[in-house]
Amino acid sequence: MTGAYSFICQYNTTGSLLQRLAEIGGWDWEMGDCHWYGDYLACRPFKGVRIRIVDFPDRAEEGYRYESDIRISPECHTPMTEIDEAYRKVLAQIPAQDVKEIDWFD
Repeated sequence: MTGAYSFICQYNTTGSLLQRLAEIGGWDWEMGDCHWYGDYLACRPFKGVRIRIVDFPDRAEEGYRYESDIRISPECHTPMTEIDEAYRKVLAQIPAQDVKEIDWFD
């Protein structure tokens, strides 16, 4: 587990992906803007955990490729395996395809 992932989905804008995540429910996602990465989506599903999906999607044969990362602060007491499992369930509901662990990008 690297805590960073790429995935492919049908949503070609951050706004449309945010709408889908809101439909799924369970976690409160917010849109933000970063000088380095542009628009991104973020949520804090567990104490001390931040999940971010950055908006530099590349066109892929099956849709659009996004990258995401999971950041854990010292106040987190949730095991990484539980965080990873919960996040992968969200990705499955998008539905995301070709989910891969990647190197950190932050």
